[in-house]
Amino acid sequence: MPNLRDWVSLALALMSAVLVALLIAQLLMSPPRRDLLVLAGYLAGSGGATVLVGALVMRGIDRAAGVSIRAKSAFAALTGTAVALLNVLIVARLMFVSTSHDLRLLLALTVFGAIVTVFFSVWVASNTAARAQRIAVGVRRLASGDYAEHVEVMGRDELASLAADVNTLAGRLEAIEKERSAIDAERRELTASISHDLRTPLASIRAMVEALDDDVVGDRAEVRRYYVTMRREIDRLSRMITDLFELAQMDAGALRLEKRPVAFQEVIAEVVDAMQAQARQRAIALTLDAPDSRIVVSMDGERMERAVANLVRNALEHTPEGGSVHVSASSEGAYAVLQVCDTGEGISQEDLRHIWARFYRAERSRTRRSDGADGAGLGLAITRGIIESHGGTIEAASMPGQGTTMTVRLPADMGARTPAAVIASDRPSCASPD
Repeated sequence: MPNLRDWVSLALALMSAVLVALLIAQLLMSPPRRDLLVLAGYLAGSGGATVLVGALVMRGIDRAAGVSIRAKSAFAALTGTAVALLNVLIVARLMFVSTSHDLRLLLALTVFGAIVTVFFSVWVASNTAARAQRIAVGVRRLASGDYAEHVEVMGRDELASLAADVNTLAGRLEAIEKERSAIDAERRELTASISHDLRTPLASIRAMVEALDDDVVGDRAEVRRYYVTMRREIDRLSRMITDLFELAQMDAGALRLEKRPVAFQEVIAEVVDAMQAQARQRAIALTLDAPDSRIVVSMDGERMERAVANLVRNALEHTPEGGSVHVSASSEGAYAVLQVCDTGEGISQEDLRHIWARFYRAERSRTRRSDGADGAGLGLAITRGIIESHGGTIEAASMPGQGTTMTVRLPADMGARTPAAVIASDRPSCASPD
């Protein structure tokens, strides 16, 4: 049944039809006022009865099973024609048609118009139903997981718009399905990687504990070496668990940053100073170039220090003895820029696309380094997460055998920088550090 809004619309349409009919009658025949009132009453009565009966019948048709759009359209056309024919008969008897010849001719024309109207309505309904059927088939394909084939519906009406929406939905579902498959694959790889990287130090610790417990090792120096190794393995496990927890926070959007204005180059200088001992141990020249003027960035200093440390540590681990790692801080427009450049083995273009993935190792090897570096493949993923959570960007440029350059850009606090820092836009070259 129509709702209140539909009933109001039907009443307004009926009133408009009666007024138009009266206006035409007045213009063409100029009947007396009384005849116009009688005509208005008959038109309103027949029209109202048609609307009421038609609504009840359509409700019954909707509740009946197997009634097609074609049948509904044919019923609507027949109803409209019956109303027209009824009005012709009533009005002709009352006032307008005086001869039986004219009335019969009018009836014949009305029946002819009814037949044409019914067939045309059925044809339009058939075309509409066919287009709707194509959309229905497309929706069923979507329900079965087929997102490749799109629905083709010609025209610019509501059905064509609906088909376009179905195609858009198919594209989005296909993208979601691909993303879900990628996430599932990454989750499986993550599980395998976690299992391996956690099991390896645990197995080492267990073997050394059992050796100490069984008194297999008696020499004090050897026992001390065991304890040092065990402590290193425990620290490695602790770092991995902390990394995994932080990655989980990033994925859940629950990473909380305690931002405050911090001098960008001071954070970098602290990291470089802390890494000097590791660089000297590897016989690598670790240098820093930063402006004297403060470059202030609103950031979580502790997390940003960790991100910078990951980049510098990664550069040191992939630079051979006698090489160099150059760190520079500068300003570039509204951004603070950090570059970490090394003269290491570099990264192939194929591997460069995957270095931000978790547990990715360019060497494809799961053997651990002799110096205790964990090599878990989480550092760059965490670094990018920290930088992006600060509204910054990070990019890598590398060529095999020519080293790697990591470039970080963070929004700087323009009001907190001195004019000298704003003017100093020339960055030292990382390719050939002094």
